[in-house]
Amino acid sequence: MITTCTACGTAFRVTQEQLAAREGRVRCGMCATVFDARKALEMEPGEAAAEHGDRPEDLPTQAETDSQFPADEPKFVRHRARWVAGSTLLALALMTQIAFYYRGEIALVFPELRPTLAELCASLACEVPLPRRAELISIESSDLQADPSNPSVIVLTAALRNRAAFAQSHPSLELTLTDSQDQPLARRVLGVQDYLRRNTNVERGFAANSELPIKVYMEASSLKATGYRLYLFFP
Repeated sequence: MITTCTACGTAFRVTQEQLAAREGRVRCGMCATVFDARKALEMEPGEAAAEHGDRPEDLPTQAETDSQFPADEPKFVRHRARWVAGSTLLALALMTQIAFYYRGEIALVFPELRPTLAELCASLACEVPLPRRAELISIESSDLQADPSNPSVIVLTAALRNRAAFAQSHPSLELTLTDSQDQPLARRVLGVQDYLRRNTNVERGFAANSELPIKVYMEASSLKATGYRLYLFFP
C-alpha cells in the first residue's frame, strides 16, 4: 500500500504490519512529520504515484522507510510525563531546602510570612531565627567597678544599642580582665541568660532602634585586675 505525507505530499510504501504495530502512525522520511497513514492510503500504487509525479518503482521501499517510522509514542509520552513529574518534585524539594536554610532571611524580608514559617518549623522541631547583624549592634557605654557592699565582687554595667530597623537576636559578650600591662588575666563569655533579667521575653529579640542596659555581678577578688576589655559577638 502507498500513503502520502499530509505535510509535504511525499508518497511511500507501508505494510499492514507497520500500520497495526503503530496504530497507523508513521513519520515522513522527508519532513519528519508524524501522521496517520491510514487516512491517506492508496491500494493501487500506480494511481498514488501518478498523483505526485512518481512511478511505482521510484517510491521508497519498506526497507528504505523502515527507519523513519516512529517509536511507540504512547510509551515515549509516558516516559516524558514521568520525567516532567520527577523534575517538578526535585525543583520543589530544592525550593523547600532553600526556604528552610534561609528561613530567617525570608522572615526578615517578608515579615508577614514569619507566622507561617514558625508554624512549619514547629512541626519540624526547628525555629525561625532572628537576624544576627553584629555590625548593627554597638556597646554605647560600659564600666567595671568593685561592688561597694562586697569588695570581692565586681560589677559590669553596660548599655547595648540595636541600630537596625528590625529586631535581632541578643548577642553574646566577652569580658576580658587585664593587669596593669594590659595582659589578659581571665576571660568570660556572657550569654543572654547571664545579662538579661529573668522576666525578659528572649523570643522577641533585641527590639529595633532600642537600647538595653545590663548589669552583671561576678566573683573576681583573687585576680587583682586593673582593666578590662568588652566586645560583643554572635557565636
